[in-house]
Amino acid sequence: MSKSLSVFLLILFPFFLSAQDWKSLDANDPMLTGLKSALSGMESIKGDIQQEKSFAFLTEKLISKGVFIYQKESKLRWQFNEPIEYIILINESSMRLKEDGEEKKYKGMNQILRQVKEIILGCIDGAIMSNPHYKTVFSTNGTNIRIQLQPKEKNLKEFIQQIDVEFAKEGSVLKKVTLIDPSSDETDILFSNIKSNQTIDESVFADF
Repeated sequence: MSKSLSVFLLILFPFFLSAQDWKSLDANDPMLTGLKSALSGMESIKGDIQQEKSFAFLTEKLISKGVFIYQKESKLRWQFNEPIEYIILINESSMRLKEDGEEKKYKGMNQILRQVKEIILGCIDGAIMSNPHYKTVFSTNGTNIRIQLQPKEKNLKEFIQQIDVEFAKEGSVLKKVTLIDPSSDETDILFSNIKSNQTIDESVFADF
């Protein structure tokens, strides 16, 4: 074996190892039932978010940073502060969007926002694990639990190709959500500084 080939294999090996680390889980695995139970018991969650958007035609990722605040049932403030202000407010059945200082209302927006609402809330409270509109595959690498979802219905496939959700096994903390759109562009949402079951001021869900 040539020296250059040996070096190439040594570089690749960690990636092969990483890909093999994930082991399939049965839907009834105690690890998953424990995760569902932990998520359903969380009354509130808040933390920092960093969104990294990759496009096939760009060499650099577009990065947005902000915070999210969730309260059971179905209340969420999803707010990016940089590079521009972008806020999604969910208060039970209502959902509003503000971008760069202006509330937005687009034609056909209700349908899109319903999908966004279902995905975001489902990832936070765990409901997406048993969503009948998606085919689900569960796996673990020992440290994290991963849920991979592919939409079954045509209208959903036009909106999203796949969703990958990762939770830390310890503490059932949401770590990462990856959204892959039909053009294979990816959006990674990274969660950090998570705090659960703290008192939340209801006003944060009422207005921008």
